[in-house]
Amino acid sequence: MVRHILSRHVRFYIMKEKDFINKVHKKLPKEVYKWKINDPYHGGVPDAFYSGPAGFAFIEYKYTQTLPNRGTSKIPVNLSQQQRLWIQRAHTHKLPAYIVLGSPDGVCITANPQVEFFYLDCFLRCAVTFEAYIDKISNICLNTDN
Repeated sequence: MVRHILSRHVRFYIMKEKDFINKVHKKLPKEVYKWKINDPYHGGVPDAFYSGPAGFAFIEYKYTQTLPNRGTSKIPVNLSQQQRLWIQRAHTHKLPAYIVLGSPDGVCITANPQVEFFYLDCFLRCAVTFEAYIDKISNICLNTDN
């Protein structure tokens, strides 16, 4: 009975990738230029571009709402071949480009365009808090670690 009442009156919010990106953009300092890239004419372009006086970065975002239970379970990254090629080309041209896998339990950042998945144990070891991720992007663009 209680479960039925709660399910009718309490709405659970399920964050999606676009919601995660919007959350990032709202938390970044106003001095960081934020561009949510939407390019229907050129496939593989990353989701966002950030810049400031100290530097810039392209970011391809992926988001998972839930993580598996076992440490040996795989968390798929799901990059398209075009996204992999775009990020690899950026690295060849000495441009900073990253893949960011977000979840309610943390944010994992990699520059490896060949990544296909993270094992849960690896994800949890390398994940940073959302706030630490915001600090990392801010530092890339504004050099705030001085």
